[in-house]
Amino acid sequence: MPAQPGLPDPLLGFNGQRVTTPRQWVRERRPELKALFQHYMYGAIPPTPRRLQFRVEAVHKDLLGGQATLKLVAILCGATNAPRIDLLLAIPNQRKGPAPVFLGMNFCGNHALLEDPRVPLPRGWVYSSCKGCADGRATEAGRGSQANDWAIDQTLARGYAVASFCSSDIDSDRADISDGVDAWLGRESKPGAPAPSAHDRGTIAAWAWGFHRAVDYLVTDRDVDRKRIAVVGHSR
Repeated sequence: MPAQPGLPDPLLGFNGQRVTTPRQWVRERRPELKALFQHYMYGAIPPTPRRLQFRVEAVHKDLLGGQATLKLVAILCGATNAPRIDLLLAIPNQRKGPAPVFLGMNFCGNHALLEDPRVPLPRGWVYSSCKGCADGRATEAGRGSQANDWAIDQTLARGYAVASFCSSDIDSDRADISDGVDAWLGRESKPGAPAPSAHDRGTIAAWAWGFHRAVDYLVTDRDVDRKRIAVVGHSR
């Protein structure tokens, strides 16, 4: 698409005709606006991996003094060389049936959400503003540093589960398009191709892809109510 210095008229279609009916909006203009947002702002959401695997690496039923069960889940794209998404899932033990779940992405690592030493540190880059960060990497000093922000204990007490993954598992929030699952997907789709350009993809679109993959796992977990999954954290 050509450069566009100004904001487009939301009711003026690519064909130069104005939208005058709800049907035109839904069938014609809405898809056009979606294409504009994708090209100029967010980039394309990567496709669903051909092979997707889930590995529950740990189940601890004594989280927060027995209040909840902690599950540590690895989401794998199928290939042995693929980066992984580490999903933290905390489920209340006192509940009737599967628990509804809040799913959110964190930026400092899963370990920052809970003081529990069994939650591993993130493998990727994290912000220098994250407590315990050293040279872009998380350390034990940041464990539990965002526990008050996420208030997982209070959420569990109300009967809800909480799931989270670190943004850098997907794509770090910096001017580097060579790391994370999204960069790997780009290389896999076009073997031998150079790293994707800024127009090929966007970090926010990649993060949205990460939410999709987390939901792919959650709907398979019998302790989670697959019909009540709420995404939280919409700052951008």
